[in-house]
Amino acid sequence: MYHFFLCCIVETGGKYRLSSSRERIVTALDHKEPDRVPIAFGGLHDSIHLIGHRKLKKHFGLDGGEDIIQDPFQQIVFPDDRLLGILHSDIQPVYAKPPGSYTFEYKDEGDIRTYTDEWGTKYKQPKRGGLYFDFAGHILSGKSIDEIKTHPFPDPEKPSRFAGLREKVRNFNDKTDKAIIAYSPTGGVYEHTYWLRGIEESFIDMASNIKALEVLTERILEWMLRFWASYLKEIGDLVQIVQVGDDLGGQDGPLFSPKIYREIYKPKQKKLISLIKKNTDAKIYFHSCGSIYEYIPDLIEIGVDVLNPVQVHAARMESDRLKKEFGKDLSFWGGGADPVKIMSNGSARDVEEEVKRRIDDFGPGGGFVFASIHNIQADVPPGNVAQFFETAYRYGVY
Repeated sequence: MYHFFLCCIVETGGKYRLSSSRERIVTALDHKEPDRVPIAFGGLHDSIHLIGHRKLKKHFGLDGGEDIIQDPFQQIVFPDDRLLGILHSDIQPVYAKPPGSYTFEYKDEGDIRTYTDEWGTKYKQPKRGGLYFDFAGHILSGKSIDEIKTHPFPDPEKPSRFAGLREKVRNFNDKTDKAIIAYSPTGGVYEHTYWLRGIEESFIDMASNIKALEVLTERILEWMLRFWASYLKEIGDLVQIVQVGDDLGGQDGPLFSPKIYREIYKPKQKKLISLIKKNTDAKIYFHSCGSIYEYIPDLIEIGVDVLNPVQVHAARMESDRLKKEFGKDLSFWGGGADPVKIMSNGSARDVEEEVKRRIDDFGPGGGFVFASIHNIQADVPPGNVAQFFETAYRYGVY
């Protein structure tokens, strides 16, 4: 027996007030104003570090519950359901699983602990004082072009990746009112290149070994096309948002030559997004950290609907500028407050003022999902986290 959450719509003062998180998100991403600015907390790019999660639960007097790791690399969690309610989150993240042939496990190696992902990339974390994992080895580092061509990749279509997924997502749709976002299992074509090859070697390839770069990126794209076709065959009709991305920017601008981006990476991103759009009506959410102002027209051109995390303190990424120049074509997901100056080191009043400013800039006309600028870190005072979301909830009413 199915249980349906119906959106209760009441006209008040010429506006429609929506009670469903799903409708709130969908309305905002259609560039219309729902009852209030939607809030995202708990996804791959807007969750909270394990240590911060424990502090936040203590702040609200919440006992019990598990710390379930969402991403071991970042050490972020799936937040406690009670926190999701307290902080008014409107989203539900979903993932495919690793193949059944892969088993995740931490290993102790002296003063570090490690894990290896399904691709063979190894990660390490200091046992004492370590907050995150860092790269410890890249499976394609030092490999020749022929070796890159023939190195075995995981099976993107393995049925165990998707076993039970449709039932799980249907259950979320039927028994919750949250908007469902389907996350990618990897970084984008650029990011996954350096996860396999190493950051330094990937940049060297751009400068002096372009054939190796072309071979590897073509193989990664082919893997992604096969994965997403299978993934969306299972749940494409059940999700409202699909996440892809590539971290293209640093604090001051692009990480590498725009010429390389437009010749190597952009065409592949376009192919991937085109395939996704053929298999779902969900909005395309593109995650890219840093100052990516120069690339925003490119992203719009290849079919991106939603930009995340909207790093408003990076060069040329001011909230009022982005909304004015790109707000008709893009929705913004993130942009809530400067994570260092305000969230980690500011007062609760600073947080409140910053949140109001971002809502004033991004909110008019819809096209905005309020969230942190990437995940909330371990050093953010829990009182600032509470202030961040409560201000958005109260001030974000249309």
